[in-house]
Amino acid sequence: MRDSLLPIRSEFFSFHTDNCGNNGTNLTVWRPVKDHENSRIAVLAVHRSNYMNFAPMKEMAKRGFTAAGVSLKPRRRGRETDAPAVWTKEVSTCVDFLRSLPGVDKVVLMAHSQGGCILSAYQYIAENGTARFTESERLIPFPEISGLSPADGLILMDGNYGIMKVLALDPSVRSLDNGYTRIPELDLYNPDNGYDPSVSNQTYPDGFVKRFQRAQIEYYRQILEYAKQRYDVIRSGRGHFEENEIIFIPGAAGGSHNNKLFNQDRRFLGRTAKPRRLLHADGTITEEIVYTNRKSAPSTPSSRYAGGFSTTVVDLLEDEVRFFDDYAYGDCWIRGLDERFNVNPKKSPSSYEV
Repeated sequence: MRDSLLPIRSEFFSFHTDNCGNNGTNLTVWRPVKDHENSRIAVLAVHRSNYMNFAPMKEMAKRGFTAAGVSLKPRRRGRETDAPAVWTKEVSTCVDFLRSLPGVDKVVLMAHSQGGCILSAYQYIAENGTARFTESERLIPFPEISGLSPADGLILMDGNYGIMKVLALDPSVRSLDNGYTRIPELDLYNPDNGYDPSVSNQTYPDGFVKRFQRAQIEYYRQILEYAKQRYDVIRSGRGHFEENEIIFIPGAAGGSHNNKLFNQDRRFLGRTAKPRRLLHADGTITEEIVYTNRKSAPSTPSSRYAGGFSTTVVDLLEDEVRFFDDYAYGDCWIRGLDERFNVNPKKSPSSYEV
């Protein structure tokens, strides 16, 4: 297989798109030095962060594909409904550009992690428009977006669930003021709730799991209500700044494992629902139920860097998600998501399997 890999070349492009401010959208394109039968298919990798040097795209180019990675610009803090209009236009510009390359007749989107939310929403809007979102009553209205170019295919590569900020919430945090004061009945690390420090994978009782999951939604709604109050204050001219404010949420860090039920108890969101093809280190491929190998971490909710999450009033409201009262998640499923309202979660109706 190694001997069949092709030599590749890369090119850098920058675009200035409507509604995207002064900084351009940056794109790296890798192609085989000589055209290949796969070169007619362009694959665009997208994440919320910079994917201009995403290693899998180089590997795809070595196998003949036209491969590209984009760096989506950060959200411009404070502008209502700004983010969806910006990133959808950026992705559409990249799709159009890749289609314009000589020999390319198909463009496939490769969505990794948060990119799964971004690109599934993009493809939906490109095919169906934004009426589903603009007609719903939202704390911050969703913008009308049109003229996007649908891709010819969509790859969801380890795409997240679209509610990661909610799944990361630690509902045992008693107050938004600090990360020290905890509610014992909701504390993942309280032995009374089934925590055993001598084992690496916890097995929490059903009663605690139900309390914890329900409390996550209640904590999220509390945060949303606080953000709405601050938004009203900002619009009245009495906020800390004229267009937006920072909000710091204790026990909500998305990048640490300490505050997540499904990291401590790996029965939850821990396997595929159906047998899937699994590539092993020796190159063999089997078809089987695939289980997680994620690791748990010690509790640090009082840590600013490992336990807290910093965002803004507008970003919180703009990313609003809604849940039904039967919200819960198990070994390979999530239910209770309002898919008619939510922009990011990837599947309908209100439940899906991993």
